[in-house]
Amino acid sequence: MKKFFLAVALFAFSAASFAVDIARVDLNYYCRGNLKCLTELPAGVKVSGRKNYTNKKIKNYDKICYYSISVDLAKAQEINLEFEVVDTGDKESAKLNPSLSPLRNQSFECLDFEIADEPSDKTPLKITKWTHMGSISVSQGEKFTIKAKFKKPAAEK
Repeated sequence: MKKFFLAVALFAFSAASFAVDIARVDLNYYCRGNLKCLTELPAGVKVSGRKNYTNKKIKNYDKICYYSISVDLAKAQEINLEFEVVDTGDKESAKLNPSLSPLRNQSFECLDFEIADEPSDKTPLKITKWTHMGSISVSQGEKFTIKAKFKKPAAEK
């Protein structure tokens, strides 16, 4: 009987952990260069290191990379992150395309989105799948910001 209750408790815990609303902001970087986050991250916000694309279905996959920003919407509904372009690989400048996507087939609402002081004309928007949010060109040593506001998820009942 104890094993049954333990199994039920573990299942309930794992189901609850998957119920977390996570907004994912990818900085798709059209080179194999490096970006550095200059902002101290608030609770609920994480920035990954550089990840090289490996999907051969993506054109020029071997020449691009991305950085992911994960926002736990129960802990943070706003980001204002400053980045520095450490390098642009072997190019003088590179294109940076941010995108939004939900984690684990959930959805969330993005109220405002801005890259390098340029607001996206797509917000407000309910994000249910990968969504391109804009594009900028960056050069080595340049700094830019990513700002976003999200709707707080409804409380669990």
